[in-house]
Amino acid sequence: MKDKIISYLNNNKHYWWTVGLLPGMYAITYLYTNNYTLVNSWTQLLYLVLSMIIAPSALMILMSFVLKNKSDRIKNVFYSSSLIILTAISLSLVIYLGWRWKALILVAIIAIIVSWFLGKHYKKGVLILFLMCLLGILQLSFYLFTSIYTYENWIKESPFVNIEFQIKPNIYYIQPDGYANKPSLTNDNYHFDNSRFYSDMISKGFNFNHQYRSNYPSTLTSNATLFTGQHHFYDSENFNNELFNARQIIMGKNPVLETFKENGYRTTAILQHRYLLLNHPDIYYDRININENELSILPDYQLDKDYFNDLKLAISTADNKPQFYFIEILEPGHITGLKAKNTSAIKERNQYIDNLKNINTTLQDIVDYITSQDPEGIIIMAADHGGFVGYNYTGESYSYLTDDIALHQAIFGALLTIKAPAEFQSHQKKIKSSISLFPNLFNYLSQDSISQNKLDNGSYQLIKSGTQSGIYRYYDENGIPVTEKLQ
Repeated sequence: MKDKIISYLNNNKHYWWTVGLLPGMYAITYLYTNNYTLVNSWTQLLYLVLSMIIAPSALMILMSFVLKNKSDRIKNVFYSSSLIILTAISLSLVIYLGWRWKALILVAIIAIIVSWFLGKHYKKGVLILFLMCLLGILQLSFYLFTSIYTYENWIKESPFVNIEFQIKPNIYYIQPDGYANKPSLTNDNYHFDNSRFYSDMISKGFNFNHQYRSNYPSTLTSNATLFTGQHHFYDSENFNNELFNARQIIMGKNPVLETFKENGYRTTAILQHRYLLLNHPDIYYDRININENELSILPDYQLDKDYFNDLKLAISTADNKPQFYFIEILEPGHITGLKAKNTSAIKERNQYIDNLKNINTTLQDIVDYITSQDPEGIIIMAADHGGFVGYNYTGESYSYLTDDIALHQAIFGALLTIKAPAEFQSHQKKIKSSISLFPNLFNYLSQDSISQNKLDNGSYQLIKSGTQSGIYRYYDENGIPVTEKLQ
């Protein structure tokens, strides 16, 4: 092996694959090791292989013929600068998830200048990159084996898929991301009077559950429980940066959508952004307002669809079957997710309140329109989690344990208000958290024809690092704030 390496370093031969293949291979292994749940579709993998491996390799093969009769120095400059530039481009795409044009142009200029003087040594860089690829492949293989190949589905057979509805009104589920509940908004961290919104909604026929909570702190972890009626407890053996398979559970075939479809409902998803579609999950909804060509290959959730007009179109073109609409709006959102130099709890609070004020008007316009078109429809407005106001950034909530009730509220306190017939009130009172929303709705639609299993309405937080790492219960099943580690 040593002799082969020395021979490679000393000979004047150039190999297309060392420059065309290695940068992209390392970048892909890095991307999949660190962000597997964002890119684990065949469409994304094929595109990445084509753009990062096959296209650069084809270019290097072509250039090897073009430079066949050129001097060794020209060849060294080309291969050396190409290695640096292709590596920079690949890493820019997988680390920053986009083109950093100014930085890449600067790197290209420096690469050409450096290669003019030191290009003959580029093969040492190839060896380093080759070793990085080997380590990357080993690391990715370990992750795939320990987290993916050994994965066991946590979703058990659902008790309500076979429920037969006795009444079938249209159901509109509006999910404003991170919209805090009343106890949260009135605590010292939020310190915001939202009474005008509450009174306006009550005048429109809505009833509030002000003690409503999410069971988990993020859109994915919360909705995975919402649409299954089951706890995953972070699927802790497989949890990396995100809950594995969460988008497939939420947008694919899940117990809630199955139940609606078994009862003859048409299902429609109206999304503001493509966050729930980042890894191109299989869609179980009958209709969705985002087309395949609007999805991104690298993780980029921003799309900003005109979701209100999309909802109007969906309602106006609906057939005569009963309808279920899931309208996800990523507003008011939550405070920033990452720590930054100018991040502060006060600054994040002010931005959050501004966002909440802005979305209040839109939410009322939406329910006014739905009511005008479908007076008998049931409208559910339930947030996926709290706004995290009180923290400097959301990641802080995963870094240390706290028994501060206001911070517990910041994570889990979520809006719930429902417009439904008076007969639904006894069922609405039983909705304590995300996990119990659809079971109680289905019990109402089946006219109490089913016996409900006892649901765990607890709220659970994951502490990712430190001596106190683990899963903690921040609210018990009765809504009492606690700080208890799961065994």
